[in-house]
Amino acid sequence: MKLGILSFFAKFEMEGRIAVYTVLLADDERLDLEGLRRLVPWERMNMQVIAAVNSGFAALDFLNRQKVDILVTDVRMPRMTGLELARAALDLHPALKIVFVSGFEDFHYAKTALEMGASNYVLKPVDDEEFNQVMSAVGRQLDEEREKESWIESYTQSIPYLRNEFIRQWLEGTGAGDREGLFMKLERLGMSSLDTSYAAALLEVDDVSWKLVTSQSEPHHGLVGELQAFITKACADDAIGYPCKVEAHRMGIVVSGDDCAMKLSRLIQQVKQQFQASITIGIGSVVMLPEEIPISYLQARKALHAKLFSGKGKVITYEELEDQPIADSRNLDHILSELFKAATDYDLVKVDDCLLDLFAFASKLEQKSTVYNFLLHLISKLEHYLLGMNEDLYQMIGLDYQSLDILHRYETIDDIVSWFRRKLFEVSEKLHLKGQKKNRKLIEEVRMYIEQRLGTDVTLREVADRFSFSPNHLGLLFKEETGETFSNYLIGARMSAARNHLQDPKLKIYEVAHMAGYQNIAYFSRQFKEWSGMTPGDFRKQC
Repeated sequence: MKLGILSFFAKFEMEGRIAVYTVLLADDERLDLEGLRRLVPWERMNMQVIAAVNSGFAALDFLNRQKVDILVTDVRMPRMTGLELARAALDLHPALKIVFVSGFEDFHYAKTALEMGASNYVLKPVDDEEFNQVMSAVGRQLDEEREKESWIESYTQSIPYLRNEFIRQWLEGTGAGDREGLFMKLERLGMSSLDTSYAAALLEVDDVSWKLVTSQSEPHHGLVGELQAFITKACADDAIGYPCKVEAHRMGIVVSGDDCAMKLSRLIQQVKQQFQASITIGIGSVVMLPEEIPISYLQARKALHAKLFSGKGKVITYEELEDQPIADSRNLDHILSELFKAATDYDLVKVDDCLLDLFAFASKLEQKSTVYNFLLHLISKLEHYLLGMNEDLYQMIGLDYQSLDILHRYETIDDIVSWFRRKLFEVSEKLHLKGQKKNRKLIEEVRMYIEQRLGTDVTLREVADRFSFSPNHLGLLFKEETGETFSNYLIGARMSAARNHLQDPKLKIYEVAHMAGYQNIAYFSRQFKEWSGMTPGDFRKQC
């Protein structure tokens, strides 16, 4: 940060040295005006005459349209004097530098001019060396003012960075100093001291790795930055406390101990309304001394870590965290057996109940990586179970261990359970459909047999005899698999074949009818029209 500020200062210092100041000349004497414009070495003094006018009104009109750094004007001009012009010009541009030029007989105006804030007063006829010295002095004065302004601007711009660094060090206990030094820094950075009780909070933007990506070409960092700026302003407007950025998507906050949870809950709602985004906030215990803030901050980090199990979009206090004994892991295998049996039986309600029992184990685990490994263990068990049924998990739903990286995006146990539930429902659905369609291979062979014999008088009885079934049973199996009766399927297959043959102009229509299994051309034409909406001849013309 220091390097950035120094570079900022150096930039303005360099700009101050090479600055070109703009000059407006005003004199009703055209020869004097032209002499000032042409004979003064303006460029050598880093100045540029941008306009030369011969009346006060023309000068004022120019100043209304454009800002200049220096006005050089004659005191005595008709209709509007130089003094009148100066008063109006200073109202427009208070930082304007004014140099008056006038004859000796008008020198009594000098006192008035200097009282108005004129930079200098030069008598006519103008001595070149004297005028150059006056203008050089005005240039140095502008240099000093610009340098001072740049330092003030630089310091003003650096205050948010200094404040952020100070609050971060205060939270982490890495350099905020003792109580006296801490309050001194608070005052120096424009931060009033808080109440007699304090608490630390840690705020995290939820789902930032996937939901807050606005497009493929525009990363989410801009949106997160807007959100953090909104939070900073809200903390100031609502007197919540002092925020700072501690990580890419996290902010630490030193809050007043009074009603801190309620204040931060309102902040969560404000962010949701403004951005349709979710934030989760962990709060540490209230402490009485400002130097104890790092203790509260460590607790806030632990509270935020519990988001994995407590859920997101809420305030989680350190006091809410409870150490509960882990359930007896000997029940795990029994629950898994019940889960896989329910999936095989297509009992989705039972699947969901077993999942809730399973992840009661996961909710007691301390690390997200441990939860992730627990889920990998469950998937491994599921894979082994399906192999025993001659089923492959990857071939069934496209799930392998390389595709499990998506789990790292999920921030709560609810997200993980929801993902695993969807996968189990998908497995259960596939097993159910496969059980329903166990005769798929048989029906595929029946279809192939029909396709090969479309030109003959093929019947359901003939096909049933070929595959050693009764006609009624084969008809039921065929409709269960294809969703249509044998006779309707046969007509559709014949019509599709006829449509393809009609596109060959070398074939006669009666030949097409025979190839599709029709001996009666009139019956073929009538059935083709019912099926396609046009006669075979019209269809051929269309083709």
